[in-house]
Amino acid sequence: MLVLYLAIWLSVGLLIEIPFVFSYKSQWAAFLLCDVPLNIFFAFICLSSYYLCKVFPIKTTHWYNLISMFVVAACIAAGMELIIGYGWVHLIDSLKITTSISSLYEPWIAGIFSILVLIFLLIASMHYVIIGFERSNESERQTFELRLLAQDAELRALRAQIDPHFLFNSLNSISALTTNDPDKARTMTLMLADFFRKSLELGSRSHIPLNDELALISEFLTIEQVRFGARLKVEQDIKEECQKVMVPPLLLQPLVENAVRHGIAHLVDGGTIQLHCERSGDRIVIQIQNPVDLDRPRRKGNGLGLKNVRSRLNTLYDNEARVDVEETNEYFQIKLSFPIRPH
Repeated sequence: MLVLYLAIWLSVGLLIEIPFVFSYKSQWAAFLLCDVPLNIFFAFICLSSYYLCKVFPIKTTHWYNLISMFVVAACIAAGMELIIGYGWVHLIDSLKITTSISSLYEPWIAGIFSILVLIFLLIASMHYVIIGFERSNESERQTFELRLLAQDAELRALRAQIDPHFLFNSLNSISALTTNDPDKARTMTLMLADFFRKSLELGSRSHIPLNDELALISEFLTIEQVRFGARLKVEQDIKEECQKVMVPPLLLQPLVENAVRHGIAHLVDGGTIQLHCERSGDRIVIQIQNPVDLDRPRRKGNGLGLKNVRSRLNTLYDNEARVDVEETNEYFQIKLSFPIRPH
């Protein structure tokens, strides 16, 4: 940034020298040697206005104090430039590169002083604009970081609800089997341990491929089939283009668990859980459906699993995610729809 700033000053200074080069052809080298270093020197003097702008913000400084302070600062800066310039011009003349040039500057002292004051004030105004952009960007960055931290904390809290919820239900299932079928209870315990190892590993990520989520669901259903046997059947219709789509981990598991707990478990002959997934433009649509018993106990509210899924999708995708629930006397269906994010 400093190099660009000095390059602009140097370019402007050279452009200003063009009329002098053509007007005083025999003295152009002396003018360049005199003016270019002085322009660079004043460029550094004008940089000091940045620190004044930082110390005296527009919003908290009275306008009359601001104007008077910068006018005084501009006059001091212009005065320093003229004093240094006076000495530098006489030094150039002492080198006798060409005829004296100091006499050419003297009639323009007042005009040069006024121009230097205006340049200093202009640079100060530009610094206020730059500081405004910096603060705006910093504010946006902090807001974005806070939002990410809040989102991450919310997602961690929501994920933390899933593990104990599923664990308690699984332990209840094992407890029911220990009396009637100890061998099945032991098998289910070992499978449950392996399932939790994998779910903890996948749950630590922000997103996972859908096929990993489906593999985890298959393990969950295998565990439940130890208890339900042939009563629990599954049909999957997963389009090939959906397999690698990234989805939040453990998003579907609580919904499938609800399908078993509130659907299959209440049917004497069991039933089939249907999973369907397709891609619709830049969105993925996932549908889970299970049969229900007409005389089943009516569920109160949406349950923890469905609430958790809604909250996670809302946190991740804001208003871009949809969760539609359809319940009849024959089936219960949940349809999820949310944007596909790049890997």
